[in-house]
Amino acid sequence: MSKMKEIDDIAQGVADDTLELMEDSVEWQIADKPVEGDAYFELKNYVIGKAIELLYKQNTNQAG
Repeated sequence: MSKMKEIDDIAQGVADDTLELMEDSVEWQIADKPVEGDAYFELKNYVIGKAIELLYKQNTNQAG
């Protein structure tokens, strides 16, 4: 296995773990919001996407 493939596999593992933690965190933080069904999943996905966007910007030193 090449070094790059090994590093990519590590990054995938981190991404998988991070997404799981993020989903749990978002579910906890939006639990008191008055949304159900599709609206709940739309809100959850929006918050996760926004958090990933903010993390990306921080990691690439982009301004908010």
